[in-house]
Amino acid sequence: MTGTPSTHVPYKGDAPAISDLIGGQVQFILSSVPALIQHVKGGRVRALAVTTAQRWPDLPELPAVAETVPGYEHTSWNGLWGPAGMPRAMVARLNQTLARLLKLPDVQEKLRADGRAPAHTSPDEFARIIERDIAKWSKVVKAGDIKVN
Repeated sequence: MTGTPSTHVPYKGDAPAISDLIGGQVQFILSSVPALIQHVKGGRVRALAVTTAQRWPDLPELPAVAETVPGYEHTSWNGLWGPAGMPRAMVARLNQTLARLLKLPDVQEKLRADGRAPAHTSPDEFARIIERDIAKWSKVVKAGDIKVN
Protein backbone atom coordinates (compact mmCIF):
# COMPACT_ATOMS: atom_id res chain seq x y z
CA MET A 1 0.00 0.00 0.00
CA THR A 2 2.97 2.32 0.47
CA GLY A 3 5.28 1.02 -2.21
CA THR A 4 8.02 0.61 0.40
CA PRO A 5 10.77 -1.57 -1.08
CA SER A 6 11.72 -4.61 0.95
CA THR A 7 13.09 -8.06 0.34
CA HIS A 8 10.98 -11.06 1.23
CA VAL A 9 12.93 -13.71 3.12
CA PRO A 10 11.00 -17.02 3.13
CA TYR A 11 11.56 -18.37 6.65
CA LYS A 12 10.31 -21.77 7.75
CA GLY A 13 8.37 -20.41 10.71
CA ASP A 14 8.53 -17.65 13.28
CA ALA A 15 11.45 -19.03 15.31
CA PRO A 16 14.19 -18.60 12.68
CA ALA A 17 12.79 -15.22 11.62
CA ILE A 18 12.76 -13.98 15.21
CA SER A 19 16.27 -15.34 15.76
CA ASP A 20 17.53 -13.38 12.74
CA LEU A 21 15.70 -10.26 13.92
CA ILE A 22 17.27 -10.47 17.39
CA GLY A 23 20.65 -11.24 15.79
CA GLY A 24 20.43 -8.22 13.47
CA GLN A 25 20.39 -10.18 10.19
CA VAL A 26 17.03 -8.59 9.23
CA GLN A 27 15.68 -5.13 10.05
CA PHE A 28 12.02 -6.06 10.58
CA ILE A 29 9.57 -8.93 10.37
CA LEU A 30 5.80 -9.26 10.27
CA SER A 31 4.73 -11.80 12.85
CA SER A 32 2.01 -12.47 15.38
CA VAL A 33 1.79 -10.93 18.83
CA PRO A 34 1.90 -14.39 20.49
CA ALA A 35 5.16 -15.24 18.72
CA LEU A 36 6.87 -12.03 19.81
CA ILE A 37 5.26 -10.81 23.03
CA GLN A 38 7.82 -12.41 25.35
CA HIS A 39 10.72 -11.01 23.30
CA VAL A 40 9.13 -7.56 23.42
CA LYS A 41 8.57 -7.80 27.19
CA GLY A 42 12.16 -9.06 27.59
CA GLY A 43 13.57 -6.10 25.65
CA ARG A 44 15.10 -8.21 22.87
CA VAL A 45 12.67 -6.92 20.23
CA ARG A 46 11.10 -3.50 19.76
CA ALA A 47 7.47 -3.56 18.68
CA LEU A 48 6.85 -0.92 16.01
CA ALA A 49 3.12 -1.27 15.29
CA VAL A 50 0.23 -3.69 15.21
CA THR A 51 -1.37 -4.62 11.91
CA THR A 52 -4.93 -4.72 13.23
CA ALA A 53 -7.29 -1.90 12.18
CA GLN A 54 -7.10 -0.34 15.66
CA ARG A 55 -4.62 -0.41 18.49
CA TRP A 56 -4.37 -3.70 20.38
CA PRO A 57 -6.31 -3.37 23.68
CA ASP A 58 -3.53 -5.00 25.70
CA LEU A 59 -0.80 -2.86 24.06
CA PRO A 60 -2.51 0.56 23.85
CA GLU A 61 0.79 2.45 23.55
CA LEU A 62 1.59 0.64 20.30
CA PRO A 63 0.18 2.38 17.20
CA ALA A 64 -1.73 0.58 14.48
CA VAL A 65 -0.23 0.73 10.98
CA ALA A 66 -3.64 2.10 9.87
CA GLU A 67 -2.90 5.30 11.81
CA THR A 68 -0.20 6.05 9.22
CA VAL A 69 -1.51 4.01 6.28
CA PRO A 70 -5.31 4.44 6.21
CA GLY A 71 -7.14 1.25 5.30
CA TYR A 72 -4.25 -1.06 6.18
CA GLU A 73 -5.25 -4.17 8.10
CA HIS A 74 -3.66 -7.59 8.38
CA THR A 75 -5.06 -9.90 11.01
CA SER A 76 -4.93 -13.59 11.67
CA TRP A 77 -7.48 -15.81 13.32
CA ASN A 78 -7.94 -19.33 14.52
CA GLY A 79 -11.04 -21.40 14.04
CA LEU A 80 -12.60 -24.66 15.06
CA TRP A 81 -13.03 -26.98 12.07
CA GLY A 82 -14.93 -30.20 11.49
CA PRO A 83 -15.47 -32.64 8.64
CA ALA A 84 -17.59 -31.64 5.65
CA GLY A 85 -21.20 -32.64 6.18
CA MET A 86 -21.05 -32.37 9.99
CA PRO A 87 -24.66 -32.17 11.24
CA ARG A 88 -25.79 -28.58 11.95
CA ALA A 89 -26.96 -29.61 15.43
CA MET A 90 -23.44 -30.78 16.29
CA VAL A 91 -21.94 -27.58 14.85
CA ALA A 92 -24.35 -25.53 16.98
CA ARG A 93 -23.53 -27.51 20.13
CA LEU A 94 -19.76 -27.15 19.60
CA ASN A 95 -20.20 -23.45 18.92
CA GLN A 96 -22.21 -22.94 22.12
CA THR A 97 -19.58 -24.82 24.12
CA LEU A 98 -16.79 -22.76 22.60
CA ALA A 99 -18.68 -19.53 23.36
CA ARG A 100 -19.08 -20.59 26.99
CA LEU A 101 -15.40 -21.55 27.31
CA LEU A 102 -14.17 -18.29 25.79
CA LYS A 103 -16.11 -16.34 28.43
CA LEU A 104 -14.32 -18.06 31.34
CA PRO A 105 -12.03 -15.58 33.12
CA ASP A 106 -9.08 -18.00 33.32
CA VAL A 107 -9.35 -18.77 29.59
CA GLN A 108 -9.56 -15.05 28.77
CA GLU A 109 -6.55 -14.35 31.03
CA LYS A 110 -4.41 -17.10 29.48
CA LEU A 111 -5.20 -16.07 25.90
CA ARG A 112 -4.51 -12.38 26.62
CA ALA A 113 -1.25 -13.25 28.40
CA ASP A 114 -0.16 -14.94 25.16
CA GLY A 115 -1.05 -11.81 23.17
CA ARG A 116 -4.29 -13.17 21.76
CA ALA A 117 -7.64 -11.39 21.58
CA PRO A 118 -10.29 -13.98 22.42
CA ALA A 119 -13.36 -13.60 20.23
CA HIS A 120 -16.34 -15.70 19.29
CA THR A 121 -18.59 -15.67 16.28
CA SER A 122 -21.24 -17.80 14.67
CA PRO A 123 -20.40 -20.45 12.07
CA ASP A 124 -22.10 -18.32 9.41
CA GLU A 125 -20.14 -15.21 10.39
CA PHE A 126 -16.92 -17.26 10.42
CA ALA A 127 -17.70 -18.38 6.86
CA ARG A 128 -18.16 -14.72 5.85
CA ILE A 129 -14.81 -13.81 7.44
CA ILE A 130 -13.11 -16.58 5.45
CA GLU A 131 -14.79 -15.44 2.21
CA ARG A 132 -13.80 -11.81 2.90
CA ASP A 133 -10.17 -12.77 3.53
CA ILE A 134 -9.98 -14.95 0.42
CA ALA A 135 -11.26 -12.03 -1.67
CA LYS A 136 -8.89 -9.55 0.01
CA TRP A 137 -5.75 -11.66 -0.26
CA SER A 138 -6.57 -12.82 -3.79
CA LYS A 139 -6.38 -9.16 -4.84
CA VAL A 140 -3.05 -8.73 -3.04
CA VAL A 141 -1.60 -11.83 -4.71
CA LYS A 142 -2.75 -10.66 -8.13
CA ALA A 143 -1.60 -7.04 -7.67
CA GLY A 144 1.79 -8.18 -6.39
CA ASP A 145 2.15 -10.90 -9.03
CA ILE A 146 2.98 -13.23 -6.13
CA LYS A 147 4.04 -16.76 -7.04
CA VAL A 148 4.55 -19.83 -4.87
CA ASN A 149 8.24 -20.66 -4.41
